[in-house]
Amino acid sequence: MGNRKTTEKLVFIALLVALSVVLGIIDRFLSSFAPAQGVRIGLANIVILTGLYYLRFTESLLLIVLKSLLVGLLIGGLVTFTIGFPGTLLSFLVMYTLLATVKNKVSLVGISVAGGIAHNIGQIIVLTIYYGIGAIFNLFWLIPIGIGTGMFVGYVVSVLRKYLDKGQVFKTITQKDEKSIFLEQLINEE
Repeated sequence: MGNRKTTEKLVFIALLVALSVVLGIIDRFLSSFAPAQGVRIGLANIVILTGLYYLRFTESLLLIVLKSLLVGLLIGGLVTFTIGFPGTLLSFLVMYTLLATVKNKVSLVGISVAGGIAHNIGQIIVLTIYYGIGAIFNLFWLIPIGIGTGMFVGYVVSVLRKYLDKGQVFKTITQKDEKSIFLEQLINEE
């Protein structure tokens, strides 16, 4: 049983990394039609938030690092990576903390919105180092966009999670045993 779970988890992580890279490339292409530079839907974040929901800290961290490195190598560059990765890391830490502490009190939409805002703040911190304090003013338009894309990503993950929880694929990862379900019900009743 343990060997199957380990294998299934590795396959799950590999699929999430591959899917997040493909969605990141599609997202980059779609962003070329955006009216402002750096505006993205965040399609890869659908995969990242799904991974955060089902995986442990180190596995989730591995997922975001691999996704960031691969997308950075394939379509970005060193500058793109150094601007994007701190935002990704901050977003990951915020969303993981929220999932670990208030998972049953805040929806996945709320967690995703918090992650979107954190990502924008992380990027602006790096841009401030590169270009000076004036980069902070980009938050006036980035945060509303981050809220909108965070709502979209959170909604999609909420729907996707329902199907993953019911499905037969990755059963050892997505389906909870009776004890976990009982504990969640007790927490929700409080």
